[in-house]
Amino acid sequence: MKRLVQVISLSMFVFLGTNIAAATSIVSTSPTAGSILSISPSAVSIKANSDLVEGANSIEVTNPSGVRVDDGSVQVQGSVLLVGLKPLETSGTYTVSYSLMVIDEESASGTFTFIYNSPGEVTMATPEPTTSEDPLSTNNPNRLTDLFVVALLIFAFIVLVFLSRYAKQTFNTPSKPKVQRKNPSTSKKFLK
Repeated sequence: MKRLVQVISLSMFVFLGTNIAAATSIVSTSPTAGSILSISPSAVSIKANSDLVEGANSIEVTNPSGVRVDDGSVQVQGSVLLVGLKPLETSGTYTVSYSLMVIDEESASGTFTFIYNSPGEVTMATPEPTTSEDPLSTNNPNRLTDLFVVALLIFAFIVLVFLSRYAKQTFNTPSKPKVQRKNPSTSKKFLK
């Protein structure tokens, strides 16, 4: 029975494993799927696990409104599919749709997204002068907190002293316990 299960498992691996290995898969993308960019990329590229067929691949990039922003110049360089981009102007999620074809393998198609945050004008805040308060003022909440903590520590020390005196009176234990010894000369053991 074990032998039969092993033979069936091996045959399934051999027959199904070749089809799984032949499937086209994506190795990497640029920009990375799900990335957040602050600089507009000049191109989008997808790298497959094998060399791509010339002219059988497609790639489109759309902005958040669904308008194409790629320049339509699809190029294949070995296992890399590349398309140029127009300068991105709108912030939001951009969608890349692709279809890849590898020789003697199944095609792969899908989508991925990246987020582009267009850099806006940066305005520098001008500092405004402020008046400083007297740090020793009694209206300062930090000063009041400090005084409260010091008073609480003094109170805790006084309670500790009273508790130690109370414990000493209650459990009045001598420092050395007294042991009574018998005088060896009065012992009856040595008398005959």
